[in-house]
Amino acid sequence: MAETGAYIYAACRRIEPGALDGITGLRDAPLRILHHRDLAAVVSTVDLDEFGEAALRRHFEDLDWLEQVARRHDEIIRAVWLASGLVAPFRLATICRTDDSVRERLETRYDELTRALDRVEGRSEWSVKAFLPAEPVNDTDDTDDTDDEGASTGTAYLLRRRRELDQRQQAAVDAEAIAEELHHEVAASAQACRRLPPQDRRLTGYPDPMILNGSYLVDDRDAGSFRAVIDQLVAQRPAVRLMVDGPWPPYSFTTLEST
Repeated sequence: MAETGAYIYAACRRIEPGALDGITGLRDAPLRILHHRDLAAVVSTVDLDEFGEAALRRHFEDLDWLEQVARRHDEIIRAVWLASGLVAPFRLATICRTDDSVRERLETRYDELTRALDRVEGRSEWSVKAFLPAEPVNDTDDTDDTDDEGASTGTAYLLRRRRELDQRQQAAVDAEAIAEELHHEVAASAQACRRLPPQDRRLTGYPDPMILNGSYLVDDRDAGSFRAVIDQLVAQRPAVRLMVDGPWPPYSFTTLEST
């Protein structure tokens, strides 16, 4: 008989009986709700041949497996959020041996989970990304290399490379200043924020470089005014492509560092 464990997706406070009916977990296992004090953990049973410690070390090197599990993990967290209105996501592949071990984990992290849920109650996460077209580098050579062709050609090349480097450095400084200003304006309309590293163009699918990758915790009652701030920034900076997405479960503001 295969050894099994309990995979934890998220913790919440209130969830109506039957709210997750018809939604299955990893490998189509039924979701279960385990209660402890005023908290509830949403779990499903997994086979430890696939989700045990040794197996996970192998699977984490398999990007297809990892993407599939992460997508289902996210779908369950979103379902819990929609059903309960309040969720603290657990990290990917958080697994306990037994249901009692899950309840022990809720007890051990009770204060931290409670603070996290208090922080995001009535609030959602929004993502704001900004892209700025790269300025073309002016590679015109304004030096006169007719007098001494050999020397001046080498000098002209070095000068041109220096100008290109200076232009790129200045463009990077300007882009960072724009990103900082955008972040400041957006963050002023949020209850909390996290600025993340910009994503590579290979991940974004956009030819222009990303200059801002921010997550913002917004009171649900202020969602309209938050979007209005974004619209105003779009009008003020037509050269910048701003992308806003949400509302989402507040991953960035509730996921515990160690769960």
